[in-house]
Amino acid sequence: MFFVLTHSHESCVIKTPLTWSSKRCPRTPNPEPRTRILFIDGNANDRALYVSGLQYCSPDYHIIEAIDGQSGLAIYRAQRIDCVVLELDLPDRSGFEVLVDLVPLVRRPNIAVVVLTRVADRGLYALARENGAYVCFHKPHTSSDDLDRAINRAIGFVGLLPKEDRYQPL
Repeated sequence: MFFVLTHSHESCVIKTPLTWSSKRCPRTPNPEPRTRILFIDGNANDRALYVSGLQYCSPDYHIIEAIDGQSGLAIYRAQRIDCVVLELDLPDRSGFEVLVDLVPLVRRPNIAVVVLTRVADRGLYALARENGAYVCFHKPHTSSDDLDRAINRAIGFVGLLPKEDRYQPL
């Protein structure tokens, strides 16, 4: 099976699941500690496609995969995570339930969350942003490079908040 996305503004263009091209990718690995990304998505094909694209664009990412909301939240609670990439349509629960667990106080996030979903509904995107997501993307229109930039911006946004304004879970 072949995938073709026509997103080509200095980004990783997906030609097949394993073939990537770009002016910008790949980046040289960062000597600093690796950025830890938790990727929560129940669709194995989508997860594999975007995880491999992110690893190509940013080799310094350490990406941990979760197949449902329950396992994603368990991983989040057990490990240091810098950003969560979240699908709203999960097999065991709503992605919004997971989002609210990750960011209980919207104005004081402790974790960067980027929503990447196959659900095409602008109202849901706005609702996800109101509930703590930094940005929302529709999968068919999102390249790995778009996702990479959003992850970096989301992590930067949370990092800009003063420590006393960040939510600290109990």
